[in-house]
Amino acid sequence: MNQWIEFKKELQEKIQQPLPGYEAQRKMMSVLRPDASQAPENARQSGVLLLLYPTSEDIKLVLIERSNDGGVHSGQLAFPGGKKEETDNDIIATALREANEEISLKPGTVTVLGRLSSLYIPVSNFVVNPVMAICDEEPVLVASDYEVANILRLSIYKIFSKKEMVQVLASGGNLNIRTIAYMLDEGKFIWGATAMILSELETMLAEL
Repeated sequence: MNQWIEFKKELQEKIQQPLPGYEAQRKMMSVLRPDASQAPENARQSGVLLLLYPTSEDIKLVLIERSNDGGVHSGQLAFPGGKKEETDNDIIATALREANEEISLKPGTVTVLGRLSSLYIPVSNFVVNPVMAICDEEPVLVASDYEVANILRLSIYKIFSKKEMVQVLASGGNLNIRTIAYMLDEGKFIWGATAMILSELETMLAEL
């Protein structure tokens, strides 16, 4: 537990400093992705939640596997999150609301540390705003029947250990992309915007 307390303190201090930003994100960028660090004025805003919590031997990060609904992001591994609604006070409220809807995370059980660098997604014209939050104990999570096929709890000490180039069918199977990805067990891998956001987190954690 002392290790977790020290980790929280260092991470909170780190997130208040200048962030690694796009230079860290682009390390996990796909070959065909436009190198677009700036979003147009008409881009829509979204928020995603990076949730960390301790176990007896590890620190876990929560990801979801999206349902196979035939959409553009069908079946992908991602952070809980989604589009900012008019009723959301800010992007943090968006990320917490979406996490509650997708994995039944109670907002009152988490502490928000801050935000990582936003990332523009040209194909959807969305700006993704990552929100970093922690739980002091393992959260009780339940996957949304409609949106989430599975909830993944990944070790932050293992998730960054293996990267490979992979071929990915994207845009609902209409586009074949070659990209760098974080490789997981059972043939699963993390790529695209989620991997780019994780790359910034990886850079930050390496400096703690």
